[in-house]
Amino acid sequence: MKQSIPMRMTGEFLQKPLLRVSLFILLSILLRLMLDLSFGMIYRFYDVIRPWQEYLGAALLTVAILEMVILLKRRINRHIPWDKSPTRRLLLECLIIAPAALIAIVLLRISINVFMLKAAFIKFSDEAITAIYYLFFLVILPAFLEFAVFLLNRWRTGLAEVERFRKENAEFRFEALRAQINPHFLFNSLNTLSSLIYEDRDKAAGFIRHLSDVYRYVLENRNRETITLSEELTFIKAFVYLYQLRFDNKLTVSVAVEETLLQRLIAPMTLQLLIENAVKHNIVSTRKPLNIEIYTDENLFLNVRNNLQKKQTEEVSTAMGLKNIVSRYGFLTRLPVEIKETDNEFIVKVPLI
Repeated sequence: MKQSIPMRMTGEFLQKPLLRVSLFILLSILLRLMLDLSFGMIYRFYDVIRPWQEYLGAALLTVAILEMVILLKRRINRHIPWDKSPTRRLLLECLIIAPAALIAIVLLRISINVFMLKAAFIKFSDEAITAIYYLFFLVILPAFLEFAVFLLNRWRTGLAEVERFRKENAEFRFEALRAQINPHFLFNSLNTLSSLIYEDRDKAAGFIRHLSDVYRYVLENRNRETITLSEELTFIKAFVYLYQLRFDNKLTVSVAVEETLLQRLIAPMTLQLLIENAVKHNIVSTRKPLNIEIYTDENLFLNVRNNLQKKQTEEVSTAMGLKNIVSRYGFLTRLPVEIKETDNEFIVKVPLI
């Protein structure tokens, strides 16, 4: 996940020791003033203006604890970063960093009181309040703020991703519709039809019916995000019929789909795009027929496989077909579209929804 601006700024800040320590010292003065004001409201005769040694002790305590926290955070980052498991990461900070920091605060407070302030008597209740105070502001609060910033950043990134997938999905629907009714497709279809009218009127009538079915399917489903596999296969039979008449049976398409999976969902015109892609980039001839297989597997993927016999001269490609299928399924499901090419075959695995 890409880091947010606040996280990048925090990373840059941590790499500058002098600036970091200076800000920690300023923070220590602020925290000490807040603590003294709190004690001033609790105890009637408490002097809010404290000796400078106490502020120096507060600065040493704050810098030492925050440096320790940063060191521990870096070590935890190597094993469980925020983007891997934010809840677990927050829990680890509370279970590892907080107890370690509490022990360090108590020890440092005792050392400062005995060696720097020469305090003969240390009031346990005041020290307990002070330890909890520093623990909250130096460890607990920053951890929860970091957790909140991470979740906010993930939410914003998620919204941006959804918006991007929606846009690409809309672009795909437009491209798919345009590809179906583009002049080349219509020209090739009418060319085939004109030949059939003189050769075989029954075939010509069947061709017209299937051509009508193809266009009806496109127009009826262009705005739908998903459709049942059964409906898609019914459409693809009409589409393949047109291609087979055009190529005079030099193209074969076999379908082997489990009946239990026919009600699974698929993005409309997925199979049509994959078949078009295979025909566009491979030789289709009597000596080299193109064989396309459509089948399902136990992992709930729809596989489209064809023998690989690339054309010597590649046709101009808009690179929209496979890219749009990947983007479209990225919007519909977390399962990825898998594309595999070997020396002999080309396979695209589409997840069934």
